[in-house]
Amino acid sequence: MARDPIKHLEAQHRYLTKNREKVLARKRSPEAREKKKKWRAENRQKDLDYGRRYRETHKEIRAAAKKAWRLANPEKVVAYYHAYRAGHLDETRISQRKYFVEHRQEIYKKQAAWMLRKKSINTMRHDPDTVYRVVSRAVSSGLPRFMRDDVIASMLLAVLEGKLLLEHVGARMKDYVTGYNREYDTFKTLSLDAPMGGTDLRRIDLLEAPAPYEPEDDEDDDMVMLRGGQSLWR
Repeated sequence: MARDPIKHLEAQHRYLTKNREKVLARKRSPEAREKKKKWRAENRQKDLDYGRRYRETHKEIRAAAKKAWRLANPEKVVAYYHAYRAGHLDETRISQRKYFVEHRQEIYKKQAAWMLRKKSINTMRHDPDTVYRVVSRAVSSGLPRFMRDDVIASMLLAVLEGKLLLEHVGARMKDYVTGYNREYDTFKTLSLDAPMGGTDLRRIDLLEAPAPYEPEDDEDDDMVMLRGGQSLWR
């Protein structure tokens, strides 16, 4: 009787999931390594084809794994590149020169942008009063005081971090005002059932319930009904 391949794969998956550590230990044993090495030597073309197919079908997984490893091992990455440059000095210089010739304009633009960021950061560090005056003049004085102060503070921090250039303060002021409105939900309708900031208390809980209306004897029944009382009119 032929074996069902789907059931066989499911059984393998269950076994591997249940015995993961045991399987890994068996694969890492000296006997398994020697057997795998021997098979690769005898079936080199098959091994190369398998590796090529795996790389083509798992590009995203391999890229994510490499990125995670580089982030977790920055010292090893730096040491590797230093060792490579030391052993391939002439090749590295030729490659760098070739890249510079082919991407000259891009390199100049990046250098100019870096210089502008550096200039803004240094100005913020050594002459903060001037930067504050420039930013304060760019932010509209028609905004509420508390809102204007927060927008100015955000822009000053952006200048210090190099995210905002002094030359772009006026042009990007609206972006920071928009960001403030989105963060603090300014000028939008507030729900009475929404909890207040930092508490579980709702706004509707602060409203006092109206007292029941008690009509007088000489009032019109229909008017009493419209005001919330109970009409005697049938």
